[in-house]
Amino acid sequence: MSDKSKRILFVQPGGDYRAAYHRLIETGTETYYGHRYVLSILEALLAEGEVAMMCCRTEERYVDVLPNGVTVIGAAAHPRKGAADIRRQMAAWNPTHVVVLGPMSPLIRWAIRTNRRVICQLADSFNYGMLTLLRKHGLLARLLNDRRVEWVTNHGVNACRSLAGIGVDPDKIIAWDYPHVRRPDDLPPRTDGGTGGKGLLYVGTIQPDKGVGDVIDAIAELRRRGTPARLRIVGAGQVDRFRALAEQRGVAGDVDFLGLVTNADVFALMREASAIVVPSRHVYPEGLPLTIYEALCARTPIIASDHPMFSGHLVHRKSALVFRAGQATELADQFTDLLSDPDLYARLSESAPETWRRMQNPVKWGDVIRYWIADDTASRTWLSDHRLEAIAGTGSVEIRAPLPSR
Repeated sequence: MSDKSKRILFVQPGGDYRAAYHRLIETGTETYYGHRYVLSILEALLAEGEVAMMCCRTEERYVDVLPNGVTVIGAAAHPRKGAADIRRQMAAWNPTHVVVLGPMSPLIRWAIRTNRRVICQLADSFNYGMLTLLRKHGLLARLLNDRRVEWVTNHGVNACRSLAGIGVDPDKIIAWDYPHVRRPDDLPPRTDGGTGGKGLLYVGTIQPDKGVGDVIDAIAELRRRGTPARLRIVGAGQVDRFRALAEQRGVAGDVDFLGLVTNADVFALMREASAIVVPSRHVYPEGLPLTIYEALCARTPIIASDHPMFSGHLVHRKSALVFRAGQATELADQFTDLLSDPDLYARLSESAPETWRRMQNPVKWGDVIRYWIADDTASRTWLSDHRLEAIAGTGSVEIRAPLPSR
């Protein structure tokens, strides 16, 4: 029986779960992987009480109840600049439990000060530079270490290590993952050496720190070498800025901006590509990009930057090709090496299932929420058993000293 005294509010910076729900109902498709899963978790939690998902940066303000009973709230406000407005909307819904889906300090602080039960679910990594640590991340760490923030979770073990690196107590950190419906074993390895593919594919937010400009520069470098290649970019963001950059570099005809497409169509594009590029710069707060999982399932080789969050998952010339972040010439070199070495191409495609299996985490996003809400002895024990501190000595996780900033 539902305990209607529980009012569970999720708050995330962007997105629009009202639109995501109706898209799934009307077309059966999702633009971002995980929408279907998160909506299913929200619906299941209705057995525990009232449930609402607030998305901060929606285009319009609304409060609706979906046909499945979940409340969706569009705050139409920036989570930092409009924090006071968002807090008022949170107070109006009057939650007993608050799940803050991102390092949104003003909202976490509100939940603490108003005596709500609160956890923070992240998909972010954190720069270890001393100035950043002191000015920004140190303040966040102190907030997350408040005893009233019951758990701090993050997408992947490396991202959890970065939390410990800025001073968050590893005794309250849990690494999570999404469940994955695809597996690399579903498809045969690629044997075409990539020569029959359609060049490089980038999937993600279109902005400088994600390395989009570095890929365009690599395309220009390849053209200068007399080995032109195509680049397809999937995602939303600063499209005009990077379309102009492609024009400036003389490769506008080699770069296609495809916009947002369904997750199913993204996967088809991955299978068609010669290689998937994940060029994130170190300053971008990656967790563990789902693009990597999906690329492995497509059996298409990955060319990735040496972002700290990829460390241990992507090993150069064994599970991917790795270049120094921000180095477009190195990225071009890796693409050239990949297409000129059919054996390397085949090995990377062949290794995808093992790489994918090593990346799996049995703790799923919804598990943490479900056990936290249940709050019985067995649930509390489960959460405690999956702490970063608890598993650090098992060989599954190594808590390491902070990495130097670049």
